[in-house]
Amino acid sequence: MGELDAGGHVDRHLHAFEEAFYVLGGRLTLEVAGSTQRLGPDDFAFIDRGVAHGLRNEGAETCRWFEVSAPQPGGDLEDTVFVDGRAPEAETPTPYRTGHFDVHQLPEPSSSIGLAGFGNANVGGAALKILVGSEGGASQLNLMVVQYVHGGFISRHDHAFEEGFFFQEGEIEAELDGEVHGLQAGDCCWSGVRSVHAFRNRAERPVRWLETQVPQPPSRYQARFIADWDRFLDR
Repeated sequence: MGELDAGGHVDRHLHAFEEAFYVLGGRLTLEVAGSTQRLGPDDFAFIDRGVAHGLRNEGAETCRWFEVSAPQPGGDLEDTVFVDGRAPEAETPTPYRTGHFDVHQLPEPSSSIGLAGFGNANVGGAALKILVGSEGGASQLNLMVVQYVHGGFISRHDHAFEEGFFFQEGEIEAELDGEVHGLQAGDCCWSGVRSVHAFRNRAERPVRWLETQVPQPPSRYQARFIADWDRFLDR
């Protein structure tokens, strides 16, 4: 989570990692690759590795955003460098990307969320939209919006990647490594590699969250569902 007070700024700098962020409130001016982008609530941005950028809050209220970056730097790598004068040339033809999310962009809730290895019996009442991923230039991370209607669920499973969850609306019952937690808007949780987790919306209204995946999932077997594996072993 990041915050920048009214009148605050972060001077031009670049990172040794990819970066994506989603504006939660306030206004943020992003200067990147010779362009000025003014972002507000529900706007998002992706900035590639080694691309110089600066941030300013020209509004009257604090700006808040949710951020993900990857990969983690090595121990001897200077991962963030402030730039004086001319910035290095960007390595990619699309050094950054911005967009806006509206809840109407979500598909209809279903048992299919468009991810490889997610069987219909393991998911229900779910909708997903990837904001930043491989199609938008990222290679190390995904940033997405997920929503479950009343009764929506995903059964117990694990991954070969890390996931972070920041809940924006509604309530969720989260099972994390065998412990059940009630989470609501403003709460967050995290699931590491091989960490078994499941979610169910028992409330009357939808629950929606921002989700990150690092690194990006493989092309096959993105999840291992416990029920599927149990049935496989019974054959």
